[in-house]
Amino acid sequence: MHHPPDTLHARKRRKARAMIVSAAFQLFAEHGFDNVTVAAIAERAEVGRTTFFRYFGDKQQVLFADEEVEADRMCAHIRERAPRPLGDDLCTAVDLLRDADAATRPHTALSPAHSAVLARLLRESSDLRSRYLLTRQRRAARLAGALVEAGAAENVAVLAANTAMACELTAMRLADNPEAFPVRLDETYGLLRTIGGKTAS
Repeated sequence: MHHPPDTLHARKRRKARAMIVSAAFQLFAEHGFDNVTVAAIAERAEVGRTTFFRYFGDKQQVLFADEEVEADRMCAHIRERAPRPLGDDLCTAVDLLRDADAATRPHTALSPAHSAVLARLLRESSDLRSRYLLTRQRRAARLAGALVEAGAAENVAVLAANTAMACELTAMRLADNPEAFPVRLDETYGLLRTIGGKTAS
């Protein structure tokens, strides 16, 4: 049975999950990713290992805790806001993804402190970078699917979703701290405009 989001049960679940995420990021910041065990995270969060595994399959999943929710919200935004039919209008498809990201990010983004820890861990671990890129590719595939549902041609949908992913990865690489990320993302999307301008002239 699905509980409405404001029931006591749901609040307790959200609180337990948030405590696990918070404990994990504290420990990762203190000891690095590889030196932290699930048992240590559970202990810091004051929950049992069973409770940890109710929410997360492994400690890597904690780092990308809100991926699914973010993708769900972005897809919903695309379905609601897409002009019909999108057809082969790549610019509109990319703009729609950018808007979906901007609308979703404030609700699901990691705190600046957690973002800084994640950025450091990604720099330190090629395994985590691989996992992160996999989450990004999965999201791009889901966004491309939402664009196709909104009437975009498949090639346009896939290219738009991968372009948005490339912009995000570029901004991450160029941002020296999490607060700089939105500015770098805007600059990166701005660079795309210059391509459009040159091809049109």
